[in-house]
Amino acid sequence: MLQNLKIENYALIRKMDIPFNKGFIAITGETGAGKSIMLGALGLILGQRADSNVLWDKEKKCIVEAVFELDDSFNAFFDANDLDFSSQTTIRREITSNGKSRAFINDTPVQLNTMKELGERLIDIHSQHNTLTLKNSSFQFSIIDSYINNQALFTNYQSFYSNWRKLSNEITDLEKREAEFQKESSYYQFLSEEFESANLIQGEQEELEQEIDLLSNAEQIKTNIVESINYLEAEETLGAINLIQLTRQNISKIASHHKSLDEIFKRLDSSYIELKDILSELTLFGDSININSERLLLVQERLELIYKLEKKHAVNSLEELLKVRDEIDEKLLETSNLSDKIEKLKKEEKEIFSQLSLFAKEITKERKLSSQSIEKEILPLLMDMGMKDAVLKINIITNDTLSSNGENDIEFLFNANKGGELQPISKVISGGELSRLMLALKAVMNNKGAMPTIIFDEIDTGVSGDIASKVGNIMKLISQNHQVLAITHLPQIAAKADSHFKVYKNNTEESTYSEMKILSQEERIEEIATIISDGKITPSAKALAKELLF
Repeated sequence: MLQNLKIENYALIRKMDIPFNKGFIAITGETGAGKSIMLGALGLILGQRADSNVLWDKEKKCIVEAVFELDDSFNAFFDANDLDFSSQTTIRREITSNGKSRAFINDTPVQLNTMKELGERLIDIHSQHNTLTLKNSSFQFSIIDSYINNQALFTNYQSFYSNWRKLSNEITDLEKREAEFQKESSYYQFLSEEFESANLIQGEQEELEQEIDLLSNAEQIKTNIVESINYLEAEETLGAINLIQLTRQNISKIASHHKSLDEIFKRLDSSYIELKDILSELTLFGDSININSERLLLVQERLELIYKLEKKHAVNSLEELLKVRDEIDEKLLETSNLSDKIEKLKKEEKEIFSQLSLFAKEITKERKLSSQSIEKEILPLLMDMGMKDAVLKINIITNDTLSSNGENDIEFLFNANKGGELQPISKVISGGELSRLMLALKAVMNNKGAMPTIIFDEIDTGVSGDIASKVGNIMKLISQNHQVLAITHLPQIAAKADSHFKVYKNNTEESTYSEMKILSQEERIEEIATIISDGKITPSAKALAKELLF
């Protein structure tokens, strides 16, 4: 229930602080006085977008704050959004002069869509314009489904439907991938066989490149090694090893006479051993060098194969080439596994679809019962509002396919004239009839707890006299379970309200601004008499106003 509404610096409203009670609340005022402005401000609380154009004073920010009385059914929403729950919850919206917007729930900043989600559960606004939603199938389903007691049926259906759609989409994607792989599988198979034939080995490219360098320069390498060996051990010319040996022997005779000489001897000894090792390794390496043109040709061919594959697959190394080979093998393996995976998912999908179909059939059954009850209960209300020959028929159509609405399509058929043909409401219903039909549906749904606060914005346009009184009676009926705010120009409706507000313009020398006040009993008589007499209060209008009120 809406307990209080504060509006500051919004359009023609400088500042309003409006307390609301339970029951039926009427809001009246001259055309242009600001009733729609108040609704616009309230729309900010419901998450509607706004910019700095709504500011009355461009130097100050606009603030709209509403206090709602909530029950424990809202706990889940607050928990899901990590908000502190309070039975008296404050929702505030601020618009700055640069057009930036901030939203708060119980002083905690929130995203606008979070405010909108909560707002849609707190207030239900109906005007002549948005009664057109009655022609929308989604709205029609919401009416029928809200009348069904077993709401867990819809929760279960949506859970299974979500899983079924997810599986169906996954199967479709896998089948597309399988079809694409099938087109490319022969090419991938060819590439895989090419790699298998090449029998690539990790690190072999570097080894082959070293070997081809060695084989290409074998003759020069062997010649230089032989010469180096001669330099190290030739006896005739006293090779390096023999010379170091002689020097070593010579120093050994005097090494004991000084520490430095002993260190030199040790270094000569190490050098002698190192040169002997080098000589041995050079000898072995020289013996291993063969001038082998056949081997050189084989290595060149092997390297050419690797280079060709690297160029073909646009890579720069054998490691990258091996990675390409592994990816191709994975694709071929995936192709072979896809069919098994698709078959498994199809089996799972079939099981879920079977359960989903059972829920859908149960929902169809409940909807047909619901539609029959609504058809029966709405006729007396339509008659009370001057549509004594009106007939509403709700067709629940069963389809072969399933959607988020189950296996059903829905059709609201209507005719306001006796003996007339039932047709979809979008073709045969007038604006005034649509408003009264919407009001009747709200009355039928009155015990279903659809919305805490309902606002009717001049949906009584086009009715008068006794019918207007009946429309007021229905609003009064709805207010037994829901707070009802009715913006109206009809005295018959305003008189039935539990409390009555007037919106009016205050003109000063500097500006014009809107204000709103709750009326006392005497002020209500004056206001209703003003509405009756079109602005001029006459004794008869005042007497009729008293009669309507009492």
